[in-house]
Amino acid sequence: MSPERGCRAVARGSAIMVALFVIVIVGLLAAALSRLLLDSSEKVTVEVLGVRALMAAQSGLEQGFYQLYPNGIWQAEQPDAAGHAGCARVSASLLSDNVGGSSCSVTISCAPLTVNSGALTSYRLTSVGLCHGGGSLSDGGNTPDFTVSRTVQAEAFDGGNGQ
Repeated sequence: MSPERGCRAVARGSAIMVALFVIVIVGLLAAALSRLLLDSSEKVTVEVLGVRALMAAQSGLEQGFYQLYPNGIWQAEQPDAAGHAGCARVSASLLSDNVGGSSCSVTISCAPLTVNSGALTSYRLTSVGLCHGGGSLSDGGNTPDFTVSRTVQAEAFDGGNGQ
């Protein structure tokens, strides 16, 4: 047995170790990148659902103002066709439970305000938009399972002249 033959036998085994080390490192990098993409996808989904919830809340607020001021005329204190006046005119019944086909819903509330500014009547409208993710990324779905909420609030005053 020559000394060269013994060195080659030891060198052959080290190539397998290097190959396994490279495979493990590449596998760990792939797992890290996969998790990074998943986190990024969830952040984008939250952002999209947040914007949808905000738009739904703003739409609900506009609907509430239209119910108080149909066609831009102050009619909040006058009874509507159903006999409702003031905050009783405001309801979320016209909005669908599935606003825009995006699993969003809107809740509108109205409260009369007491102010010392000379205004005869004033109201605070609050609109809450909720959008549901509706799935789970871990179960093979394409959206996470959570709910995003946005609240918009505005006040309306009659200007003190009753019209």
